[in-house]
Amino acid sequence: MILHNTTAIIIVKKGYSFLLIKRADKLEKGYWAVPGGHVDKGETPYQCAQREAREEVGSVEINKKPVYVFVHDADIGHRHKAHVFMGKVSGRIRAGSDAKAIGWFTLKQMRNMNIANYTKQIINKLYSRFV
Repeated sequence: MILHNTTAIIIVKKGYSFLLIKRADKLEKGYWAVPGGHVDKGETPYQCAQREAREEVGSVEINKKPVYVFVHDADIGHRHKAHVFMGKVSGRIRAGSDAKAIGWFTLKQMRNMNIANYTKQIINKLYSRFV
């Protein structure tokens, strides 16, 4: 079984709108997801979260300590150990290299969207914080 370390970044603004990216790569392409990605060799999860946020959405400040860590199935024989961080916009944001688009969405709006499976797991785990 392959286990990769990954990161996910929850960015929320007033009114509990979440910043999501529309995935441009092959894994869940076209689905909306929180920013994040695979931890590179020699990189900490925090450093990965900073890099992925910069690459995917622009200027975001990341809290140093993850909110929580969980393991989820990415494919048959392939799991991710996801380190979930909170972040906030600290400058200009835009859709980056791994994102077709970015947008702010409420929980109610997300119920009618194609949301990546791991993003659903993250939002559900933190749901009580945002209702």
